[in-house]
Amino acid sequence: MIKYIFAKFLQKIQPAALKGCKKSKHTYVGRGSNLINCSLGEHSYVGNYNSMTNVEIGKFVSIASFCSIGGDSHPLDSVSTSIVFYRKKNVLKQKKLCNSNIEEEHKKVVIGNDVWIGEKVFIKEGIHIGDGAVIGAHSVVTHDVEPYSIVAGVPAKELRKRFSKSQIKELLDLQWWDFDEDRLARLSSHMSDIDKFLEEAKDGKRN
Repeated sequence: MIKYIFAKFLQKIQPAALKGCKKSKHTYVGRGSNLINCSLGEHSYVGNYNSMTNVEIGKFVSIASFCSIGGDSHPLDSVSTSIVFYRKKNVLKQKKLCNSNIEEEHKKVVIGNDVWIGEKVFIKEGIHIGDGAVIGAHSVVTHDVEPYSIVAGVPAKELRKRFSKSQIKELLDLQWWDFDEDRLARLSSHMSDIDKFLEEAKDGKRN
């Protein structure tokens, strides 16, 4: 029991490692996560032990734990995919074999607003996740995800849309995630009723 408690204690004191990242005021990055060149919009959180590189995260985004998002790629058309042949600065500290000067460009992953990403999701570099999308746990995302789509699987495929086509259009036009906190507080009681929310939000926009 003592060993278990000590192990849990060690887990809790592992801080997140952030390099070249931008965070808004109300954001959270869980323990053991490693983020490089990422930005987090307001009211977004990243769970524990995530690995993320070159990721732009919108507002009100929920990312569970153990996800791998963005990161490096290797040239598929070259004779070898090993980094020692195309990147002078590599983890193996081997420069002698790099004569081709091929440098892979990092493509940014863009995650929209109000997105929910389940546990152990993999998203390859260059992917765009639309506003309001949901990605099921353990999914492998290799293609862009449309707004308000629910996707899951390996590779991830669309299961259905969260709302009707007209409701999605209204939500995207409203861009409620950009409302100030006072307005969102007034609308928060209608979050479980899409029609009421849209009605009240549009009334507020007119006033």
